[in-house]
Amino acid sequence: MQLNFQLPAISAILFLICISCSLNQHNLTGEQIEAIENYIFSDWHGNEFPVTDFEGVIVVIDFWESWCGPCLSAFPGFQRAVNDYPDDIIIIAATAGLYEGRAEALKFKESRNYDFLFVDGTGLSRKLGVNGIPYKIILDRNGKVDSVHTGSLGAEHEYQLLTRKIGS
Repeated sequence: MQLNFQLPAISAILFLICISCSLNQHNLTGEQIEAIENYIFSDWHGNEFPVTDFEGVIVVIDFWESWCGPCLSAFPGFQRAVNDYPDDIIIIAATAGLYEGRAEALKFKESRNYDFLFVDGTGLSRKLGVNGIPYKIILDRNGKVDSVHTGSLGAEHEYQLLTRKIGS
């Protein structure tokens, strides 16, 4: 009888360890960190802006694509953070360039009401070797890489993560 209880408990613990590992910070090389902190994004209208334009606020560079369920499940949490802390955070929704192009991302953007900066992130995605999404890079208020996360546990988790970053 005790074995019947232990097996589900062990399975649950292993599952949580796997999820934890997938959400942990990644090790970046100095070259990759420099690429992030000095990157110049282009929006869908061809306007260019460097990441350094956003010093003073928390910046989330979120690599996503419109078919990615975990990517989209995080967006409401991001939007809630933007609504609650508009002077403290900006979300850069960067297409990863994995399986879809600009047209699909633009169609998604136009059908939603998110206060994010939607950009083509393909160049940075390739420099970083992003091969799985969602892939989030969080920059501190000084424009320095604070953390990198792969995966999402949903809107509430993302909101809590960002409010902790804003408060620190």
